[in-house]
Amino acid sequence: MARDERLHEIVRILSSYGLQFLYHNQVKPSRKDQDPENLRLAFEKLGPSFIKIGQILSTRIDILPQAFVEELAHLQDKAPEFPFAEVERIFIEETKLSLGEAFLSIDEKPLASASIAQVHRAVLRTGEEVVVKVQRPIIDELLIRDLDILIRLSGKIPKELVEVVDPKEALEQVKANTLIELDFRNEAQLLQRFRDLNASIACIGVPKIYSGLTTRRVLVEEYIEGTKITNREQLDLLGYDSDDISRKLMLAYLKQVFHDGFFHGDPHPGNLIIKEGKIYFIDFGIMGDLSETTKKSLNDILQGLASKDLDRMVKVCLELGTPKGRVDKRNLYADVEMLFDMYLSNNMLNVNLGTFITDFIRMFKRHNIAIPSDLTILAKSLSILEGVFLEISPELNLISIAKDYLKESFTLTTLMQKFSAEKLALRGYAFIKDSSEIPSSLLSLLKQTASGRTMLRIDVDQLDDKWKDVKKMSNRVVISLIVAGLLLSSAIMSGTPGGQFLGQAGFVIAGLFSIWLLISIFRSGNL
Repeated sequence: MARDERLHEIVRILSSYGLQFLYHNQVKPSRKDQDPENLRLAFEKLGPSFIKIGQILSTRIDILPQAFVEELAHLQDKAPEFPFAEVERIFIEETKLSLGEAFLSIDEKPLASASIAQVHRAVLRTGEEVVVKVQRPIIDELLIRDLDILIRLSGKIPKELVEVVDPKEALEQVKANTLIELDFRNEAQLLQRFRDLNASIACIGVPKIYSGLTTRRVLVEEYIEGTKITNREQLDLLGYDSDDISRKLMLAYLKQVFHDGFFHGDPHPGNLIIKEGKIYFIDFGIMGDLSETTKKSLNDILQGLASKDLDRMVKVCLELGTPKGRVDKRNLYADVEMLFDMYLSNNMLNVNLGTFITDFIRMFKRHNIAIPSDLTILAKSLSILEGVFLEISPELNLISIAKDYLKESFTLTTLMQKFSAEKLALRGYAFIKDSSEIPSSLLSLLKQTASGRTMLRIDVDQLDDKWKDVKKMSNRVVISLIVAGLLLSSAIMSGTPGGQFLGQAGFVIAGLFSIWLLISIFRSGNL
């Protein structure tokens, strides 16, 4: 289908579900409450590419309001099966091997058929059981085409549907990430990186990747046959303890986020398998990758939460995000304090960790601060993970586990890692470099001062209101001084020989002058 023809189809279907903003650039109040559900239904109608786009958008609470995010999360990544002949054709094109040359056997019936790929179970010629993930025919072209159309339409999205971020910029970022995801070699690298980072964690398992059979459109990895993490009945029969599983999963995930800065972005029950005493993570299509700066800020937040240090929390908020306008620090401080009061009371058994992170991110949005997109992935993944915990260990105190992790993490060893020889050398170099610039900067400042070009800028919140208060106060002081002076001089004169009349006249003049001055200032509004 040509791009313009697809554009008309997209507009027609969205409009048929009552989403008239593409024509009128506004959300009609009569349909506003129905729009989240209608958007999901329209995305389902538009096919696999839009289902995938909707799933991506459901992880981005910085782009859409909460109601839309929650509704798009209900999109089921299921698509019609494509013929096994297509699987064989794509495999041969990508690997230059026939199915018989690569496998002893391969099931023609897929294990799953999703918007991006279809998955088949197979046995290698070495006897190892694997899954073969084959990309859906031309899905890359369809997905990028539809994203380009959405980017083109993004200018018509009404302001009430987006908050801090620019929708066009956000969708272009989604497109960039999608291009990476459409190359399965990138997923293989992410899987291997995750496997290496968690190799020393005894309770965590990661499938083996077969790089020799992995290409842009084909991914072959170890088949993990175990028990779904939420199947409590089966796990009980196998002798597993649900609370122990939850505790290990929580600590492992905290390590991924706060230590590695690289975490699984979609930890739903279908991607968590229990096998031989290990929690296996599978499906690495969505991953969170935090920069060193963001990771440090998250650790500072965790420490600030534990110590209830509001000043530190506000400082981290300003460092972590990018202000898109003026930020009222007093209101930001009040909001952080409110979050402390809401979530960090003495009774923390009922704290919803995912809701806390989501509220924390939405606080940024209220203050016109844009945040790194990986934080929204983190918020979404924690919400998913918490649903897993509630299903298998509803009584477990997750905040308490997080606090224990914090105490164990910030040990002397961790502290010394911050002062490694390499980091000390880099910081020393930066200090020396900055110090070398001090004399010239100081000389420049002195020259500007001597020539009268130095300006002092003082930025005060709500200066106009404060200046009015200062003027009122100074006017009252002036009135008091003038009246006091007149009265004092009158009193002195009345006490001198022959000055009684002048003293009385002074009292009258002082009173009349005071009345005139009060009326003048009152009219000007500065009293």
